[in-house]
Parts: sequence; structure tokens; C-alpha cells
Amino acid sequence: MDEESRGGFVPLSINSPTASELGTVAGGGGHKHRSIDNKRKKNGLREQLHSFRVMSAPYFRESLMGVSSYVLTLANSAVRVYFSYLARDFWSALSDKEAEKFYSIMAKFVGSMILLAPINVAYRFQRQKLAIAWRKWLTGRVLRLYFTNQVYYALERQSGIVKSENAASSKDGNEQAAEVDNPDQRIAEDIRSFTEFSLTFFLTLVTSFIDLVCFSVILFSIMPMLFIAIFLFASVGTFLTICIGKVLIRLNYESLQKEADFRFSLVRVRENSESIAFYAGETVEERETDRRFEHVINNMTMINYAERNLDFLTTSYNYLTWVLPIIVVAPEYFAGNVELGVISQASSAFGHILDDLSIVVNSFTDVSKFSAGIDRLYSFMSAIMELDPGRSMGSLLSTPAVDQEGTSTKGGEVAMKVSTDTIRVKEFDPNVTLLPSPSFLSQPSTILSIKDLDLATPDNKRILVKNLNLSLPSASNLLIVGPSGSGKSSLLRAIAGLWNTGTGEITRPSSENVYFLPQRPYCPPGSLRDQLLYPSTEHKVGYTSSGMDESEHRPDGGPGHKDERRLWKDWTDDDLLKVLEQVDLPHLASRAGDGDPYRGLDAVLDWGKTLSLGEQQRLAFGRLVINRPRLVVMDESTSALDVVAEKKMYKLLNGVSSGEAGLTYISVGHRPTLLSHHNMKLSLRNSAGHVSDIAPNTSVVDEGFLLS
Repeated sequence: MDEESRGGFVPLSINSPTASELGTVAGGGGHKHRSIDNKRKKNGLREQLHSFRVMSAPYFRESLMGVSSYVLTLANSAVRVYFSYLARDFWSALSDKEAEKFYSIMAKFVGSMILLAPINVAYRFQRQKLAIAWRKWLTGRVLRLYFTNQVYYALERQSGIVKSENAASSKDGNEQAAEVDNPDQRIAEDIRSFTEFSLTFFLTLVTSFIDLVCFSVILFSIMPMLFIAIFLFASVGTFLTICIGKVLIRLNYESLQKEADFRFSLVRVRENSESIAFYAGETVEERETDRRFEHVINNMTMINYAERNLDFLTTSYNYLTWVLPIIVVAPEYFAGNVELGVISQASSAFGHILDDLSIVVNSFTDVSKFSAGIDRLYSFMSAIMELDPGRSMGSLLSTPAVDQEGTSTKGGEVAMKVSTDTIRVKEFDPNVTLLPSPSFLSQPSTILSIKDLDLATPDNKRILVKNLNLSLPSASNLLIVGPSGSGKSSLLRAIAGLWNTGTGEITRPSSENVYFLPQRPYCPPGSLRDQLLYPSTEHKVGYTSSGMDESEHRPDGGPGHKDERRLWKDWTDDDLLKVLEQVDLPHLASRAGDGDPYRGLDAVLDWGKTLSLGEQQRLAFGRLVINRPRLVVMDESTSALDVVAEKKMYKLLNGVSSGEAGLTYISVGHRPTLLSHHNMKLSLRNSAGHVSDIAPNTSVVDEGFLLS
């Protein structure tokens, strides 16, 4: 495997963002996405409100569930006002020792509680129900955008570029670019906290406004001076709280990032435990994990100090809240101008109004955490939009209309809409038409065409391949050779559409007719059957295996993916077991099913750890037999197999047919034995590519030096 491909080659389609976009996003070419967080901090509250509106409005425009919550909020506020009057009469009757009036009020209270308490319960239930529905919709929509056009891959690649640039910037003392880290946490945790807290906080604001109006009337009728004093008291408290506690917004933002980094270091150890054990690298991993945990502890300590300073204010503030209305109204009570119940009602109204006016004071810690979550979620969704070539720069939650904007279909050919200063990848349907071969070739058709290709690394700092032209006839087999770091695996990425840095044009079959095999195959969660079928699906277009429309299974109600692969035939259990035999895994299903091969097909195991690398590579060849693509691209896909097994796998490939034409495959490798399985060779060396034919009886010894 090449030096530039250590991250592994992933079987993906071609809709990835352009490399020039990634360069500017990561920090090159003007730093288009330079430090989103710094810019947002400058804009402050105005930008936060804009972010909140952009991320919340789409759901409530599409859903009517919020209406019932608003109605219950109004009803709940009315109940609170009603009970304040009951409490006033209760204390007045008690003070005047009017037993008959007291028991009458008690009867009203019990009856009101039976009738009105369900309103409060329904309000809280509906609020939580709305939060669940909102999270389901928002998570589904973000996942859709995350997986569309391979944005997840682009984000990971951008993260690598930003990290390398930040390492250089820190040495030079320059400003560092913003990195969209830990997308898993942003999708799982940040969306959850955003939907739950924002809904609670919004309904609290609505309730506070209603209470403010109702109880202000009550308090003003009791004592206008107290009504004026409460506004001054709340304003001073809010101002002091913001001044003392504003540092918590930054600290809580950093807390989310540092906690995620610490958790990721533990996940990395778990996923690479065997490799670490072989190297005996526990000391290094423990030191790195301790370093990240130390950052967590330091941040927690700083938050604790900041909250202590804030608590000095809020605690004193709350103590004054209890006694201030009583002190103001007490002279009137002692003068006999008001009853005891009026003091109770004034105190209650004062408390309600003060709570309404002091939301920032009472909830500043939670609001600061929520503010940090908004920043992280907004920057994540902004990065998704910028890295998706199929989306316009409109709403953050709008789905790309690929059929209308991202592609143009004509005569069976699909041309991707990309920038002219990057590598253009065009798709065509080989079942409709094949590319005409150049005049100097005798073959009637071409399955892959590369024209004037200049390929660079994603950061555009090194040219890997320059001025490459290649026309691969259908049913031919190409071997790509060259020294490590010459760009072999990078060329495969360009064919897949994952790397676009450079210029030139690549024309290849559509995604469902191309299959990419990495050196280490990906084993998704699921059964052995799922491993064989991956990435195809068993169900018919538009319907799941349960017979329900796909949109019913999407959290955001959207349609299924346009480029979802479909099996070309129905595969029975016996067919799948036969495929396992063809790839030298005849006992795998029986082993997984405790002696029952049919049950073994549905056994769910951690296949990435259960199977050796050689078994995973043979299983990947079984996927080829099942999916029957027209073009297969392999990146050292037999490196863990012995020569005999390698020969059998290539013989199996030559026996696979798709339609009228045979299968065409491209291999990257270093083994001289690969020569006998190919009839064309592309040698990459010093950024140049040379295409030649391989004679049927070529000596491995004569050609071996070309593979080094």
C-alpha cells in the first residue's frame, strides 16, 4: 500500500466535494472557513439567535405538534394565576379565623386540583413528546445530509488537513483554523441537548411572558412601588450575572470538545488493542490518554471556580427575593390597610415576576452550556453544507436536489456538476452504452477513460501524477505498479471521485456498476448475510423488507438514497453458502451457527475482529460474485493471501460476468505474481505514468523490478 493511503481505501461513490473547496475550508486559498467559532464569538447574541432560528424553524414549519404545546402552555399559566387567588383567600381566611370560609376555600382547592392538575401533567408530557419528535426529525435530517455525497468522508479528510495546518501554524504563532471535531458527539449529544433544552427554554419564555403580564397586573394593583422596584432589582441582577458568568460560555464549549477528545482516545485504544499489545505501546497510550484527561480536569476546575463566583451573586440574589416583597408590604399590613392573604399573594406575584425577569440569572449555567452546543452544532452543519457539492448555500437543513441540480442526464450519460479547476469525474451507464475506443485500439468499447490527468495531494502541496492518459477496454485487466508514494492508491481515489485535487477528466461506469476493494475490507455491523451482500440491499426499490415505504423508516420522512445499490438477483441461502465455498470459506457459516450453516448466515458477530485479514479479503471477493459489477478496482486486495489463494481469487473474477460483457478489473500491488492475472500495466514513477501491454508468457523475474 502507498504511503499516502495509510488511512485505508473506502468503497464510495463519486459525489464528494472538490479538493479546492476542501483547501479553502481547511485553511488554504483564503481560509474560507477560517475559525468559524472566533467569528461567531465576535457577533455574540445576535449570531446565536440567528443560529437557533435557522436550526429550529424548519421542523416547526413542517410539523403541527408545536400548536398543542402552545395551547397547553397557555392553560398551564392560567392554572397558576387561578391558584394564586385561591392561596390569597386561603391565607386571609386563616388570618381572620373564618372557619366556614376556610373550609369552603379548601373544598374549591381540592376540586380545582382534581380538574386542573391533569393540565399540568399533560403540559409536561406534551413538551417531552415534542422534544422526542423534534430530535427524531432533526437527527434524521442531519444524518441524511451527513451521508449524502460522501460528506462524512470529506469532513474526515478536512480534519486531517486542518490538523496538519494547525501544527504548522502553532509553530509559526499564526491563527489556527477551526476543526469540526467529533462529528459523532455533535450528532448524538449536541442534537439531543439542543432539542431538549431549547424546547424547554422556549416554552419557559412563553410561560414567563404570560406570567409576567398576569402577575404584573396583580402586583401593580397591590402596590405600584413594589412593581417598579422589581424591574430595577431584576435588571441589576441580570447585568451582574452576565458580567460575572460570561466566561462560562467559552469554558462549556471547550468542555464539550475536551470530553469528546478524551472519550475518543479510549475508543481508539479499544479498536486498536491488538496492535498496541503487539507493539507493547501501553505506556505511550496511557500517557496520551492521561494528557487528554488532564485537559478535561483543568477545564472542570476552571468551570468550578467560575460557577463559584456566579453562585455568590445568585445565592444572595435569591435570599433577597424571599424577604424583599414582605419588607415593602409589611408597613401597610401593620397599619391595617391590607390582609395577610394580600402579603402572601404579593410575595407569590413578586416571586413569579422576578423568576420571569431573572431567567438569565437563574439558568445562566444551563444557558451557557446550551450556547456552546448551538455553536458546535451550527458550525458542524455549516461545514456539511459547504462540503456538499449538491447543495446550494441556502438553508442548513435543506436536502440536496441531485436530480434537478447536481446532475444532467442525456443519452444514458450522467455528468457530475463540479468546478472546472478540479478533476472532473463523469459517469455513464454501461448497460445503455459504452465509450467508443480510440482509433489506435482494436477493441470496440472502453470501460474507463482518463484524459490529461494531473493529480495532487488534497493539500495541493505535491503532484503525484502528471499528464496521465489512459483508455481501458472493456473486459481488460490493468495492473498499476510503482514505488511506495508514487500515487497508486491516490489514483484509485481519483477514479472513485474521493480526491479531486488537480485537473483532467475521468469517465467511468455509474456507481452501481463499479466496486472498490480496499486492502482491509470494511465489515459493517450485522449478520454474515449482511457481510456478503454489502453494500447492496435485499429489498425492492421503494420498499423495505417489511413492505413499508422507505420514507416511513426515515426519521425525517425523506426518501431513500438515490444511489442505493440493489441486488441483480434474489440470492437464496444455498446460493450464499455456495459463494462462501467459492472463496475458500466453506466452514465459516457452520462455525458461526454452531454447526448449522443456515443459522450461521444470520449470526451477528463482530466480523472485523472475528475474521483474519485473509478471511476478510476472501469474503470481499464473495461480495464481488454477488454484486456482479462491470468494473472492479482493487487496492492490494490479496496482500494477506498466499499465492495459491490469490490465483484462485483472480480465477474467480475472470469467471464472473455481468451482462453481455465480462468483468473488468484494476489492481494495485507489489507482487510479481500479479502480472499473470493482467494484460495491461500502468507504471507510475516520478509523477509520470507509462501504459504497456503484458505479454501472456512474461517472465516474473524479468518484470519483477517494475513492481518494486
